[in-house]
Amino acid sequence: MKKMLIVFTMTMIAFLTGCSEEEQQLKGLVSDKEGIYGLYVVGDEEVDGSKLASEGIDPSKIHVIYHPKSLEVAQDSFSSAEIEKSPAYVVIDHKGIAFKTYDYDEMVEYLKSRIASK
Repeated sequence: MKKMLIVFTMTMIAFLTGCSEEEQQLKGLVSDKEGIYGLYVVGDEEVDGSKLASEGIDPSKIHVIYHPKSLEVAQDSFSSAEIEKSPAYVVIDHKGIAFKTYDYDEMVEYLKSRIASK
């Protein structure tokens, strides 16, 4: 019985550790509010609030734009996004990863369909 309890406990710890790793990776990127987004942008440092505003996206609906230092850093620190190449654009909503693309225009269209400027 003790062995069964130990195996069960170890299994639960392994499961919870896996969940918390993804939560840790998304920390600061996930918004508390629906309709507010975070962006994780790899290899395109020009993406900022003013560039998005010029595309017709309401920058007040983007709470953070994060640019990792390199593709390798992105792959290590945000493995749950499964980023394969650069440039990469990951949109995070209040639940987690909402959209991922390697094309800037696709990201813009996705955001415009949800948070166009007023």
